[in-house]
Amino acid sequence: MPDIDDMFTVDFFVGNRRRLRKSIPSDLPIVVTANGLLQRGADSTYQFSQDANFWYLTGIEEPDVVLVMDGEREFLIVPSREATREAFDGAVNLATLTRRSGVSDILDEINGWNRLDGLLTNNPALATMANAPTYIPELGMYANPARARLLERLHKHVEQVTVTDIRKELARLRMIKQTDELAAIQSAIDITCETLNTVTAPARLKRYGHEYQLEAAITFGFRSAGASGHSFEPIVAGGKRACTLHNVANTAALTPNELIVCDVGAEVAHYAADITRTVCKGKPTQRQRDVYDAVLESQAYALSLLRPGIKLHTYERSVAKFVGRQLKQLGLITALDHDSIRKYFPHATSHFLGLNVHDVGDYEQPLHAGTVLTCEPGIYIPEEAIGVRLEDDVLITSGGNEVLSAACPKTLN
Repeated sequence: MPDIDDMFTVDFFVGNRRRLRKSIPSDLPIVVTANGLLQRGADSTYQFSQDANFWYLTGIEEPDVVLVMDGEREFLIVPSREATREAFDGAVNLATLTRRSGVSDILDEINGWNRLDGLLTNNPALATMANAPTYIPELGMYANPARARLLERLHKHVEQVTVTDIRKELARLRMIKQTDELAAIQSAIDITCETLNTVTAPARLKRYGHEYQLEAAITFGFRSAGASGHSFEPIVAGGKRACTLHNVANTAALTPNELIVCDVGAEVAHYAADITRTVCKGKPTQRQRDVYDAVLESQAYALSLLRPGIKLHTYERSVAKFVGRQLKQLGLITALDHDSIRKYFPHATSHFLGLNVHDVGDYEQPLHAGTVLTCEPGIYIPEEAIGVRLEDDVLITSGGNEVLSAACPKTLN
């Protein structure tokens, strides 16, 4: 597996900053922050995960660094570390920051903020990424506080500063994948396909008595092939548990002849795969096969629609109606209304894929060649303990689409 430095050269990050400047219709300074470390417990932290937009612009893995772009002039603000932390975490290698990002002007906290103050003295306006709410109720999670902290500091330094949000511009840039990005995504997909093909082979599948054993085999496969790990918390859910879409506990016993949803993806050089296969530990019943075939037909229909120019909300409505007809044939619903369909098909068919497994993108724009997204219809019947989801990763091409995960077959035993 190629080293991340081989997959993404400094030219990639320099080019992304240039494209961002061109996409903003003013000469505002651009200020972007890295993520910060998050407490896990006492004095320990969770494994650091960089803000995807900051990495896209710099390639830098360190927390708390701030990028400032003022036209062609760029500099980094790098906070100093206490001696104790430096002893445990090591010192920040400034030469590495320059080599990765192409930004040679690196300032400490005091000098960096003094220079930023100077930029804003005559024109107190800048562009940055707006922060999410501290707590995001619909997701039940807290946001990384780095962006909010940056905005708070900016307002302390320049009280009346005007801020322009550049999240949409960055989303549109990241939506169209470059050659290097496609190579990283394909590497992640290939590792995921190879691993799933190995661990879900009928002879291997019989060995696993619990979901976590299958999960462990997937993790081993990813790491052995050179992936950095999982691009999201893996889902290995059998029977009724598969009807909870993000069931990540993976602790239950695997019962013979129940369907198992494996929704997993390797991560390579920060880029994600996201593939789902539904398998059976034993011999599936005719009912299970019927549900599986309904999902397979629904996915084939969805794939036939994915091409440049289509808008995702139009596509989603068409797929939902097709799934509804499948649900009717299965005897699950009698009317093709929204609530009836969403009882058994409660999620969207597609999302963007890239630096994040649910990557940024403009859902209001028509699809363009170079966009990568998933295609993942599913049917979930809790009262029958049947959950089926089939998910592939798809590149929009000038002539339609290419299924990047075609090397992972979709067959029941």
